[in-house]
Amino acid sequence: MPDPASFAIRVRDLVVGFGKRVVIDHLALDVRRGEILGLVGASGGGKSVLMRTIIGLIPPQSGAIEVMGVTIGSTHERRTQAAAGRWGILFQQGALFSSLTVRQNVQFPLRENLVLSDALLDE
Repeated sequence: MPDPASFAIRVRDLVVGFGKRVVIDHLALDVRRGEILGLVGASGGGKSVLMRTIIGLIPPQSGAIEVMGVTIGSTHERRTQAAAGRWGILFQQGALFSSLTVRQNVQFPLRENLVLSDALLDE
């Protein structure tokens, strides 16, 4: 049995949906530290939903997610916020927060964690 510390991401029995529509149905996934993983699939297949759930932006209906040894909940939980300070995320062809521009998405963690002027953030 592999050492749990050898995993960067562990997902167990994950169910994610919106209303009555289930997008991810009992997914299990292990990503080892140092491993590079690409998600490929049809539009609407749940790739972005999975990533957003792993980082705490979308709450799961059930299941467990662990990133770098930390159990992930919603973005408002302290442990998730602390863990998020250890990773960086980039979504292809779109902003992390769909309501924000790319600039605002890049500035977001800086605004959350540092005291910087708008001029410096824009620079």
